[in-house]
Amino acid sequence: MRRQPSGAARLAGFLLLLCAGLALGRAAPAASARDLGTLGPFYRATQLQGHLIGMGLIETPAYLTASDIDLKYRAKSGTSREIPFADSFTINRFLGGYRDDWLQKFHEWDDRLGRRSLDYAIRGSDGSWQFRPELIQRRLEPYFAAGYRPRDITIALENVPWDLATPDGRPPEMGPWGRRTPPGDIEEWSKIVRQFATDLAAYLGGDSSAIQFETGVEYDEKVSFDATADEFFRYYEATDRALHSVLPEAALSPGEFTGLGACAPNMPHCVYDTRDFLEFATRDQLRVADVPRSLHSFLDKPANLSPSSTAERAIQSYARLPKTVPEIHQFGLLNEPFGNQGSDTAALRANWEFQVLLRLWEALKPRRVFHWGGFDTIGRMAFLNGSGFLRLVLDRYVGSHAYLIYPHDEGAARPRSAELLALGLADGAKSAVIVSSFSPHASDAARPVNLELPPGMLDGRRPLKSIRYSQSSNVQARIRADLAADNNLRPDFAGCPLCLANPIQMARDADRARAMLARNWENYVEVIKDNLRWHTEDRGISRDGTGLRVTLEPNELVLIE
Repeated sequence: MRRQPSGAARLAGFLLLLCAGLALGRAAPAASARDLGTLGPFYRATQLQGHLIGMGLIETPAYLTASDIDLKYRAKSGTSREIPFADSFTINRFLGGYRDDWLQKFHEWDDRLGRRSLDYAIRGSDGSWQFRPELIQRRLEPYFAAGYRPRDITIALENVPWDLATPDGRPPEMGPWGRRTPPGDIEEWSKIVRQFATDLAAYLGGDSSAIQFETGVEYDEKVSFDATADEFFRYYEATDRALHSVLPEAALSPGEFTGLGACAPNMPHCVYDTRDFLEFATRDQLRVADVPRSLHSFLDKPANLSPSSTAERAIQSYARLPKTVPEIHQFGLLNEPFGNQGSDTAALRANWEFQVLLRLWEALKPRRVFHWGGFDTIGRMAFLNGSGFLRLVLDRYVGSHAYLIYPHDEGAARPRSAELLALGLADGAKSAVIVSSFSPHASDAARPVNLELPPGMLDGRRPLKSIRYSQSSNVQARIRADLAADNNLRPDFAGCPLCLANPIQMARDADRARAMLARNWENYVEVIKDNLRWHTEDRGISRDGTGLRVTLEPNELVLIE
């Protein structure tokens, strides 16, 4: 992720746009539905961190499979633990080079090794290399025990371990995500990669080639990899040659790029242009399995926040590249309007992700889109969030034929119109429509919108039923209200009616908040469950022929069957 401006600058920018009443842009007029093909689980992937052993694995909350809900979770068979809403994942920074404070915070610091405590390769006092294959097994075994297969896993061959030489002989530098200094001896780096592949093959045998690999997560920025373009190209080439000398069938990709993937004279911190990299890879006959990019937006940077503008950034970045397989990593909505003091985890996120996902699917057909988790987890308590709710909805219709529908708001034009988008789904036995509204502006004003449905969808043979997930009707909103009643809501959240976040991030006193959450746990479970039940008396929905009329609040996701 890129460095962000100060909190004051971000808040000033947000307030300026808010006061100016700039619109996000109205939804497209009602038009013929666009055929998207069959819905697959492309949205079920996530990213993990190499220094967090077993990251993401939890027991599926009992409330998601309870008999008194309708929208149930499809738990992974044969295991009590899994990474919810993830069929595949990447483990970033698998080789080490971690920050000191990360190792200390998560109790991985070994006084004998210091910052090298979790590095795969360390240099002995005599200058020889000591390799640590036990760390490969320690990182991977929890996922195999949970039923994941080698082909479900991508290993990021990074960071450069701390003991590798640097280009200028000085000590390596530590950036926000660990070592940022490239290897000074490319043959030494190649040796590390070859030995890693050899140790992986000794552990997994023939299955080792089923694991996918990448290297260079956001290495197009010097904050992550302080090198020139040529140095990165040679680093990638050495990684490719070394890996394939042991595992010739393994798939390797670059890590995700940022922005438009382009360098310009006014971008001194840019390492390489993704188009130049792909041209280099073609010349050197390097096989690039896919080309991922980071894609997230910030609530304190509203100019580029909307789902349509976010998707357009991604679409433009791939349009300038030769034909490739897109993947979207680091996908989500970050920060609050007042700065980097939390991130929305509820209805704003659900609607933003839904609309961006649909636009990406329509234009790019990405192989995978990586989310940041479907729960806000506090100790042993897991609160379903907007990302998780959205994936519960989509999972119900995997295999259905999908149609992109543009709702039409017939009300008077407003300077802060919400973005609207809908998805129609049909599988022969049933059909459904998901309608979404997104706006970064606080409002409780509901507006009717009209949709023209494909023939046969919600055909009137059965009464309509619905599930609504809105800004005011979710568990994070309930927790916020309880924190306020307990005089434990942080002032910046109290001054922002739209703002929700992980419960602890909203609290002034974390210990008091944890006690309150535990005390009220059963009440919160009931709030979550109510968001997962059909309602048949929804006066905000009506049907007339192929026309559907739905009354929507800003930031409301409505599922209709």
